[in-house]
Amino acid sequence: MNKEYKIKNWRIVVKLSATFLLGAFVITSCNKEDTDLGGEINPNGLNIKKTDTVTVKTYCSELDSLETDETSISLLGGYNDPEFGIVDCGIATQIRLSSENPDFGTVSSVDSVVLSFAYSGIRYYGNVADLTFEVYEMSNVVDVDEVYYTFSPVTTTGGNLVLPGKETISPKVYLDDVVGSDTLDPQLRLNLNPSFGQYLIDNEASMSSNDQFLTFFKGLYVKVSNTNALNSGSGSVLYLSAEDALSKMVIYYTNSGSENKTFSFNINNKCGRFNKIDFDRAGTDVLSVLDNPELGQEKFYMQSSAIRATIEFPYIMDLQKDQKRIINSAVLVLPVQDFQTDVFDPTTTLFIAKVKDKFTSEFTKDYASFNFVNYNETDKEFRFLMTREIQAVLDGERENTAYRVYPGSFFGSSIERIIFSGANSSSKHKTRLEITYTEY
Repeated sequence: MNKEYKIKNWRIVVKLSATFLLGAFVITSCNKEDTDLGGEINPNGLNIKKTDTVTVKTYCSELDSLETDETSISLLGGYNDPEFGIVDCGIATQIRLSSENPDFGTVSSVDSVVLSFAYSGIRYYGNVADLTFEVYEMSNVVDVDEVYYTFSPVTTTGGNLVLPGKETISPKVYLDDVVGSDTLDPQLRLNLNPSFGQYLIDNEASMSSNDQFLTFFKGLYVKVSNTNALNSGSGSVLYLSAEDALSKMVIYYTNSGSENKTFSFNINNKCGRFNKIDFDRAGTDVLSVLDNPELGQEKFYMQSSAIRATIEFPYIMDLQKDQKRIINSAVLVLPVQDFQTDVFDPTTTLFIAKVKDKFTSEFTKDYASFNFVNYNETDKEFRFLMTREIQAVLDGERENTAYRVYPGSFFGSSIERIIFSGANSSSKHKTRLEITYTEY
């Protein structure tokens, strides 16, 4: 039974994380190059030939409407890539009361306010170094039932809520945190100004319910400072798990009886939240290819949350022009320009899908078995099995359209990038379609 699966560039019904995908699919490196297709024709005398000279067209295109709300991974930080330009990732999120109608009593002092985010399994991208953080009170509503994109606006009120002198941190992404007598999993902890905690406590009357509190306090916008001042080839983006129980804001205060107290504000699946991502590609090679797709024949690009690499086989039907052929094996090879000095590693898992229109794609005929593939670090390439897909095109069962390359995490949950060698690259290894076929 043939099922047609559709993939939207900007949304999939469930916003899947990389962790979910790795658990849901058996990922293969796609090293298997041959199938038994065609063997039933004449197993004792097949006229088997090979070619890797099929014309391949390579380019990339920018996503113009990628949803980033309530993704499993929240992105915070920035980097300056010499090929891709500057990336700036922030988090806009509501916070909710851990319990409604709290009674703070008489507060003698607010000792501290800590906003924490647990790290996801991926933890970061780039080169972790000192980051300077800013946290602001939002003045616009982020509604959990609305749709938000990388470019959705964020408006704020007041100044930076981070405690002066505590803005710059070197994130310890692999070290446990000790909080009081508890040892907790690694997390980003931002010290906010105690006066902000006092401001919330003074408005205790607005906390009779979460609905009332969210009307009073719209949420927090968390970002890093001065990404445009990063040196080329530097920077990092932290991968955070906002819905983890460790992700929350806590007020630590002392009451009139000298008792140490805490009150928490949760970040959970009831909170409206999205990744706000800004791109500055001025003067970059990737912008040149976006403006002139023909340049993609030398090198082309994929950047999670922003750019899809695209491949076409414009003359693939010529294989059937003068002779009927059965495809024994078709493998699309995408060589990666991966240099040891580059701190921005290639995405480790990709899949390929067939273009339906500007916004949607569908899985290829080979998807279920082999089209979710891992990066081969030794050969610096990805290999996608496309045997059944190419055969279906030759047989007229499938239209000869383009193919898009997707990252392993859907869709606004990552910010990795890849530089591919194009079909006419000046480098030794080029994008190519390796075909083994049988004439009959």
